[in-house]
Amino acid sequence: MGDRVASSDKKNSFNQEQRGLTKLQKDGIKKRLANNPVVEFVGIKLMEVAPGRSNLVLPHRQELQNSMGVLQGGILGVLADVAGGVSLYSVLPDPVKVVIPTIEFKLNFLRPAGGEDVRARGRVAHHGRRIAVCQVDLSTEGETLLATGLFTYMIREVEKA
Repeated sequence: MGDRVASSDKKNSFNQEQRGLTKLQKDGIKKRLANNPVVEFVGIKLMEVAPGRSNLVLPHRQELQNSMGVLQGGILGVLADVAGGVSLYSVLPDPVKVVIPTIEFKLNFLRPAGGEDVRARGRVAHHGRRIAVCQVDLSTEGETLLATGLFTYMIREVEKA
C-alpha cells in the first residue's frame, strides 16, 4: 500500500524510511515542496507518496474561501496541480535535476468544497521522456468526490550552470 508520510513541520517533511522510493526521490520531493512558497502559503500537507501516486491534504481555512463561503476554485487548482506534480516527481530518478512546468490542465468541479479539509490523490497516467499526464481527484475526508482533472507536464532537465 502507500507509504505514510508524517508532515511534522511547515516544510512538509516526510519519513525517510519510506519504501518504494529511492533516497534521491524522497530527498528531491522534500526539497521541491520546501522550496515552493505557494505550498506553504496555501497550507498543503503531503500525507502519502508511493511510486506514481501521491496523497495530499489541504486543511480548510476561512481565508481560502470565496464570497460564496466555499473554497475558491483556483486554490483547488493549486492543490490538484501539486498532487499531480508530486506523483510525477515520485517516478523521476532525481526530482532536483528536472523541472516539470504544467503546460495544460483541465479540472472539472463536481461539488463545492465547503467547510471540510480537501484530499488530493494524484497518479501518473502516462510518463514519456518529455511529457507526462497525471490524473487527480479531489475529495472530502469522507470520500465525496469534489473535482477530477488531468494535468499535463513538460519534463525538462535543469540546465547546468
